[in-house]
Amino acid sequence: MSREFCRKVWGLIYEEIEGQVPEGRKAGGGDRIAGEIGLLDLCLMTGAAVDLTEGQGIGHAQRVAYIAQELAVSLDTGSESLADLTYAALLHDTGLLRITHGLGDISSTEESELLKTHALDAVEDLATHVRQGNIQKISELMVRHTGDGARFVADLPLSGGVEQLVEEHHERYDGHGYPSGKRGDAIPPIQQALTAGDCLETSIALAGERGHSPEFVRAESLKLAGKHLDPDFAREMVKVAQNVRFWGIFTGGQVAGQLAARIPQERTEATYLDVARFVRALVALVDAKSPYRDGHSWNVARNAYLMALELGMDEDLAASLGMAGLLHDLGKAGVSNQILDKPRWLTGPEYEEAKQHIVYTDRILAFAGSLFDEVRGWITHHHERLDGSGYPDRLKGDQITREVRVVATADVYDALISDRPYRKGLEPMAAVRFMEGKVNRYFDPEVLAALGAVVSGGTD
Repeated sequence: MSREFCRKVWGLIYEEIEGQVPEGRKAGGGDRIAGEIGLLDLCLMTGAAVDLTEGQGIGHAQRVAYIAQELAVSLDTGSESLADLTYAALLHDTGLLRITHGLGDISSTEESELLKTHALDAVEDLATHVRQGNIQKISELMVRHTGDGARFVADLPLSGGVEQLVEEHHERYDGHGYPSGKRGDAIPPIQQALTAGDCLETSIALAGERGHSPEFVRAESLKLAGKHLDPDFAREMVKVAQNVRFWGIFTGGQVAGQLAARIPQERTEATYLDVARFVRALVALVDAKSPYRDGHSWNVARNAYLMALELGMDEDLAASLGMAGLLHDLGKAGVSNQILDKPRWLTGPEYEEAKQHIVYTDRILAFAGSLFDEVRGWITHHHERLDGSGYPDRLKGDQITREVRVVATADVYDALISDRPYRKGLEPMAAVRFMEGKVNRYFDPEVLAALGAVVSGGTD
């Protein structure tokens, strides 16, 4: 099932980006329901990537959604708004990935540490972390992340209500929020539910075990009342936190299941075209975290796919390899921009942190269940080398499958031809010649020959 699914989704992405139907696939078919995965699963994957960027650990976005759902149910906002609220809560901070490079320019603090301890609520919260003269820029970035998040959502197969919730999730009851400075009753209850979920979950996470109590929620609600939230709404939050069931789900690993149970079935279904749009948008979002990664994942995907065909692999396997290339670096969302954008070679500890991206990628893709199991295996090992010098398992020779060799070769090639903070990219054939000098140490000669054929054929 996994390869068939990958072929369908890959074909739609390839057709949209390349303007042509890939070899061995007929046009159309995107309007059929993708029973293998739904919109909630895709939102959970995306929320996990954003959690890593924020330094919160995977699960923050889910818990924000859960708190917001509980409040909305208590206030009886209706099942339709629950779906919008859930998706918005999972995606509310997607715009952060587009401002982390800017944060790195003006702060010596890693963006994950900066975002984990502050809710991007006020300039003064971040002022101590930025260099003199950059207060205005930090303000602009704070406002920008809500708009960037809304634009990301606008490109997804979700309702306009989700887009609005994301754009306005930092509005405050007292009028001191952004981007529009809305005040009082101009902020609807469903919007306040999202704001409450975001503020409260961040506070609970920072407090640790101490935060898992009705008393803690009561104290936090008093802080938010009249400022972030309508006082009556803050009192509702205290009421919700009195329920033992609330804490059982919150701390018991049942949050994702509860989120799904409250969304109408018809609001979770996705067509294959919906999935293709979502995957493409998520990959582009993570690549946008660093200006030096623009287009990297698509380049790796396309070359891996074409190399597989050059090697005589069937269309299903080639498409799966294309998907592996597309998804291989999702975990870079959890790697600091101080590492991704560093203008010098990495230190030992920095390199160790960078290597964690394969673990993060695997955790993100796990939200698709077993759907990407084969692809996840290839991605996990795409930094292995034939001589055993790679990671994470120091595999050697025949321990490294042909499929892994394809993805690894496509990845290194695109890194070589791309500009980096510390060097200019090589010309395409110069990169292939450089790689030829490492045949049988790093690269499989047959796989590298396939890359050379793809590049020389003008398909790079």
